[in-house]
Amino acid sequence: MLFTSFLMIVSMESYAQINLKLAQYYKRRANKYLVKSPHLHEYFSIDESGITMYPTPLHRKQNKAEFYVSWDELSVLKDVFEFSDRSYQYQVYCTKGVRPFNPDTRMSINILKGMTSIPPTSVMKPLSGIRVAIDPGHIAADMKMAKIEGRFVDMKLKDGTHIQLREGDLTLTTAYILKDSLEKYGAEVYMTRQGLKNAGASKESYHSWKKNNLQSKLHGKKLTKKQMLHVLYHSPESRIYRQYYLQDDLEIRADSINYFKPDVTVVLHYNADELNHGWKKPSQRNFSMAFVPGSFMSKELKTKRDRYDFLRILVSDYTKDSYYLSKFIMKEFEETLHVPAVGPHNEPKYLKSVAMSLGNGIYARNLRLCRLLNSPICYGEPLLQDNINELKALNNNDFKTKKISPRVIEVANSYFKGILNYVSYRQSQNTP
Repeated sequence: MLFTSFLMIVSMESYAQINLKLAQYYKRRANKYLVKSPHLHEYFSIDESGITMYPTPLHRKQNKAEFYVSWDELSVLKDVFEFSDRSYQYQVYCTKGVRPFNPDTRMSINILKGMTSIPPTSVMKPLSGIRVAIDPGHIAADMKMAKIEGRFVDMKLKDGTHIQLREGDLTLTTAYILKDSLEKYGAEVYMTRQGLKNAGASKESYHSWKKNNLQSKLHGKKLTKKQMLHVLYHSPESRIYRQYYLQDDLEIRADSINYFKPDVTVVLHYNADELNHGWKKPSQRNFSMAFVPGSFMSKELKTKRDRYDFLRILVSDYTKDSYYLSKFIMKEFEETLHVPAVGPHNEPKYLKSVAMSLGNGIYARNLRLCRLLNSPICYGEPLLQDNINELKALNNNDFKTKKISPRVIEVANSYFKGILNYVSYRQSQNTP
């Protein structure tokens, strides 16, 4: 009897130590990836019992929680985030509250978990069974659309060379080259956009969307008639694109990627020098960077959906995996492209206010796709388009006419090598 009591005491002490270590781990994780502003601590707490979310700072003071998960149930919550879609995840967040998971939720997750099959790997094709999602940023197939997006370079160099770059064209070309390489190594690849119609993931061009959907979109925003008429007839195309079309497009991109359930997601972009105002002349600067989920700002936990996303990013293994994926890709940006990682000496000013540096040119940042995706993600910015050397190397790339810049091929290869090395690393970590 005394021996049994002794074992129970030891077991309870061990249990308390495990919970303390979990609390310390997730506190470090929150501070490393998510908490850009100290004000965010007023919306959540992490202690020896578990993780608690609060709707407002006042509710935290009154100890009136919106959501609570004990360490005993953390594995169930992680399965919810890994094996279900965002709508179901949010439903669980809204309905669970502070109560334990009910049997129906546990059963549903076990069913979804059981439906996830692990495909066989192949020695001949090292990416066999790996699913990769590629999101080519922006949509412009021509210079007119690129100027609406605000993602273009149009300048004449001193030697008379006319430079015209469209980021949407560069990313789409990169995506197709990367897709081809990945498939040759056995990967299953999904691209969010594939056409040349100035269209995003919906496959509907911006101008068609504006004609068919803008008015109903404005009705949904509950604008006054005067406000609606102003948007329809007086707002610049660039503002309509950013405030209405782009927001819908990013949601569709995220939903389609999450439905695909990739092992790896890469979001392709090409950067430009923030100090080179107007991009009318070449820049001497050049650097690479990558973004992963995190870095919530002081006002970014005000809605229940924001708090659900915060919790998902906090507990999901994808957060750490995103860092390692980005680390391997950043290494190739430096070694394959010979573009150094951004550092404290040349860091763009906007990063200091909105992002959290993780080292090696990698930043946590609460970009929309970073927040919406349920997979390891690298949001890559491999170089500055307006750098004097990059301008010349990228010029005349035009996917429509099959003119492909060798520099774009190098960018695609850097992503490919990074993904290959990341997958190899993950497989070595899972080997007994």
